Amino acid sequence: MNTSPSLILTGHHSDDQAETFLLALKRGSGLKGLSAMTSETKQGKDVLLRPLLNITRAQILDYAQQLQLSWVEDESNTDICFDRNFLRNDIIPLLTNRWPSIVNTINRSSDHCREGQLLLEELAADDLKFCQKDGKNLSVGCLKQLSQSRFNNLIRYFLAQHQCLMPSTEQLVQLYLQLNAADDKTPVVKVGDNYLRRYKGVLYLTPQFGDVSDWQVELDLSDDESFIELPDDLGKLNIVKVVLYNDQKTTQGIILPGKMQKVTLRFSHNNPSCLPDYRNHSRSLKKVLQELNIPTWQRKRIPFLYYDDELVAAIGFFVCQAYVLQESEPSLHITWAS
Repeated sequence: MNTSPSLILTGHHSDDQAETFLLALKRGSGLKGLSAMTSETKQGKDVLLRPLLNITRAQILDYAQQLQLSWVEDESNTDICFDRNFLRNDIIPLLTNRWPSIVNTINRSSDHCREGQLLLEELAADDLKFCQKDGKNLSVGCLKQLSQSRFNNLIRYFLAQHQCLMPSTEQLVQLYLQLNAADDKTPVVKVGDNYLRRYKGVLYLTPQFGDVSDWQVELDLSDDESFIELPDDLGKLNIVKVVLYNDQKTTQGIILPGKMQKVTLRFSHNNPSCLPDYRNHSRSLKKVLQELNIPTWQRKRIPFLYYDDELVAAIGFFVCQAYVLQESEPSLHITWAS
């Protein structure tokens, strides 16, 4: 299979560019949309080139006729039910009759919009460095220091970096207002198939999560190593049974269950009282997850280990003290690769 980059050339010309600009204007697009088509566009590993953007349709036709070239005309090009054909066949000839250089001036405006968009992207890149906590998280405190317009520009840029659909103006206004919601609130704004969620001073970009509350699997510990595939793209658990104590293990050890005990993994719980390895006193599981500052939506996506119906561990966060490995005891080590 050939995986080398490809150059893709199209015949888009300056009249196509003018049509694209007017279509974007009709939709109420911003600078990015009004920039229309670029002469070079990256598409993954490939490059799309439009070498004829500065050439008019009339010039191309004249050249083809001089060389006595023949071509196939798409019969749908005359159907003005399509917006582009309506512009091409009815509107642009009318505009050109009044202003002969209108196609050139539209293309010049498109170039100005492209320059303005590049400046906005440079500004957004600087603002992202200021506001970004990590890959998909932004600091609410830093976002609050931006004007609404600058905030809108940054959010659009941030979402584009993660290949997300662009938000509407109304969604951006709502999101900006939600930055100032009460501290005990966890506001959410849906944008396409993704969500922007605020929690404890951080704005998180997350996908749409599936319901995993009914998922459960019973573990067979007869093998020394096993793998469990978690639902909804939550990753994989690697479960290793160690008969002798091994101080080289990087995960906290969990003592093995009794021979007759049922071992299960599940996401649901009935809020039991538990004593994590790092605490001195028991507390309800919900309170423990809160004090660990785990975002509310992530608390529903933690795999819990049970022996019979007794909570043993919240994988990736803590082991209940009664099940913490003591030296020389057989143990389980569970690694969560998300």
